[in-house]
Amino acid sequence: MLPFNPRFSRLAFDPATQPLPKRFTFPYYYEPHPLANQAIEELQQYLTEQSNTLEDVLHMGRMFGVLVVKDQDGVVGYLSSVSGEKPTALEKFVPSILDSTNPELQYIQNKIDNLRCKLDKLNDDPDLHQLNLELMSIKSESSIALDSHQLRIKEAKKDRKLQRNEAEAEMSPEQLASFIKSLGEQSSQEKRQLKKLKHEWLKKIAFVEEQLRNQNATVNAQKDACRLELGKLTKLNLQQRTFLNQHGITQSLYHLFKDNTPLEPIVNSEHENAPKLLQYAFKHQMKPLALAEFWWGPAPEKEIRQHKNLYPVCQSKCYEILNHMLDGIETDPSPLTVNPAEGKELDIIYEDDVMVIVNKPEEFLSVPGKTILDSVYTRIKSRYPNATGPLIVHRLDMSTSGLIVLALTSEANRFIQKQFIERTVEKHYVALLEGEVEEESGVIKLPLAGDLSDRPRQLVCFEKGRKAETTWQVLNRIEGRTRVRLYPKTGRTHQLRVHCAHRLGLNCSIVGDDLYGYKQDRLHLHAEYLRLIHPVTKKVMAFTADANF
Repeated sequence: MLPFNPRFSRLAFDPATQPLPKRFTFPYYYEPHPLANQAIEELQQYLTEQSNTLEDVLHMGRMFGVLVVKDQDGVVGYLSSVSGEKPTALEKFVPSILDSTNPELQYIQNKIDNLRCKLDKLNDDPDLHQLNLELMSIKSESSIALDSHQLRIKEAKKDRKLQRNEAEAEMSPEQLASFIKSLGEQSSQEKRQLKKLKHEWLKKIAFVEEQLRNQNATVNAQKDACRLELGKLTKLNLQQRTFLNQHGITQSLYHLFKDNTPLEPIVNSEHENAPKLLQYAFKHQMKPLALAEFWWGPAPEKEIRQHKNLYPVCQSKCYEILNHMLDGIETDPSPLTVNPAEGKELDIIYEDDVMVIVNKPEEFLSVPGKTILDSVYTRIKSRYPNATGPLIVHRLDMSTSGLIVLALTSEANRFIQKQFIERTVEKHYVALLEGEVEEESGVIKLPLAGDLSDRPRQLVCFEKGRKAETTWQVLNRIEGRTRVRLYPKTGRTHQLRVHCAHRLGLNCSIVGDDLYGYKQDRLHLHAEYLRLIHPVTKKVMAFTADANF
């Protein structure tokens, strides 16, 4: 019998009524196995009971993971994990893959941090800044001085012309010739002075430009040296992060991601729950059976996370790692390769020679995906083989149902596209929200940006996000849910879903939103109204399609 392991929690269940999983969980899109659900319930109960002990971990909200395993004695239980680098003193959770207290790693990380700090300082070099200001100042002074001198020459020229006119009326031919000669000498002298002045200013400018070139060369050489050293240290840093699989083979983060650029976004992938859980299981000769992750605590400022809600493994951070760690382990089929539109019909509510209006079902792609070709585009292309141009004018998320307009000619496409760009197309959506919205109407202005570390999720980002605006109106409230009408002024990715779910928006996720809320049979979001100008007749046309929820 194996010695007691505080990180292994035994699961009580009846194998006759609750069989073990036949395959391991497909990590990026899954329904938890009943044993994983049981493990989740036990861990969440533990978190509730240990809330005071775990205050340093839970105050900001964290992702937790459970891995159902079979140990060497054949006993079924689960391992627990909390995401992030910061270790917890409780033995309940598996340790980090990387020991951040290792002196060698700390030394490498400190050198990396120092080099980055040096690069930041070089990017804001005070000498370069001063020389640039000096160059701008000298060029400005030069321009003012030369303009002033040329203005004096112009005024002197006018004055000489007046003097010549007066002299022609009053002087003898001999006197006039001598006077004109003196006027010419004045003009020549002024031109020589201007030329000299230009030369002096060009000399001053060239002197500062030379200083600037030299300083740029010095700074760039230092930057290149920093980047070279930083690249070597980053490689060494990534090589310290190694991952084990069931065959006992280890691969470093550098090896797994060496073809990816840049490397920076994935440096902390080892702190994700799935790699940590699998690493511990393989080190202790445990067989992985099922996996699940959930969020516990308040949501981060930018992201949308729901307390106790289940989430898939972050594919952007973990795909290459889990490809290695799960080598030889059969997983459930990927739902992402199954065509959700199979057997569904496209409801065409209007068609003529130049455009088509379609009522798209939910879980139906607007355009072909990476693995699924069936889409509104391919169906319409097949139905209208003589259509020209790109067909697609705008899109709906795969999970969103409702009205889409397609153009059958290039000219019609350009005309309708222009209306979307100029935001003259009227469209609104209906959505069913989890929870009761207190107010009756309003406007949401939350800028959005893609979450580069967890695609396709979107973030609310006031620093780098793109402007996104939605007007909303409550239609009714029933049984703890709210039906709303949404009027998007902009068309950002997942705009309506994020504006509804985010705490600075309506703080109520759309029913069935598997990215920002709680997964159900479908996303309850429908594009119900579309109003635009016909590309040929130039008449205003409006279309309506009621939601089926």
